[in-house]
Amino acid sequence: MTGQTSREQDMQLIRHRLEQCASQFDVFRLLRDVTGLFGFKYFLVANTSGSGSGTFSQAMVITSAPSDLIQGYESNGLMAVNPLAAMLRETRTPFEYRRDESASSEAAGLEALAVAAPGDPVLDCWFIVPVYDPDHGAAAVCFLGERPLMSACETAEMTLYAHLMHHKLRQVSAKPAKSASPLTERERECLFWTAAGKTSVEIGRILDLSEHTVNHYLNNVARKVGAVNRTQAVAYAMRNGYID
Repeated sequence: MTGQTSREQDMQLIRHRLEQCASQFDVFRLLRDVTGLFGFKYFLVANTSGSGSGTFSQAMVITSAPSDLIQGYESNGLMAVNPLAAMLRETRTPFEYRRDESASSEAAGLEALAVAAPGDPVLDCWFIVPVYDPDHGAAAVCFLGERPLMSACETAEMTLYAHLMHHKLRQVSAKPAKSASPLTERERECLFWTAAGKTSVEIGRILDLSEHTVNHYLNNVARKVGAVNRTQAVAYAMRNGYID
């Protein structure tokens, strides 16, 4: 009974935090916490619309996985293209992939992801939730890690949370920059992800920009606010309400 009560309290807290999310960073932190609550290590949100011919990193919207993990997969050719796009053309049903099981038709496309790091338990389990946005098309919210087989209750809960958090992510991402801010939308986005602890390479992957372009935007921000470094620029922007 105590475990059930604790679970209900967790669900109430998640719903409350979701209602309070006002920025991409808020959604990022909530996704990260929900990922850990269900025993996974990383999450990622990726677009899957179109032909799927783009690289996996180009399809990424946000992720808590370290950039060298994704770069390592692409450098060995195992994720030269977005594997989720092909898989989600076959199904719109959430599914769990486990490396120690024989591949189903939905899970076959995940073989490239699983074998990319042989012996790495981080990728023993993937839970994929297909989602859809009218303005952005098909996407997927994915959770990966090492944990026991998911129960029917956990599957239902995580599917619900994935849809709600993806919707909230799109909702807050569509918010315009504050009119009083001297920053452009791109400058604000780059500074926001800097505040979230992302490197220029990681920000480039999130926003589909080159590292050079990200640095250009951040240098512009520093010049506009009179900062000597990124940390100072972030502090100034947050203090003046340019970023949440």
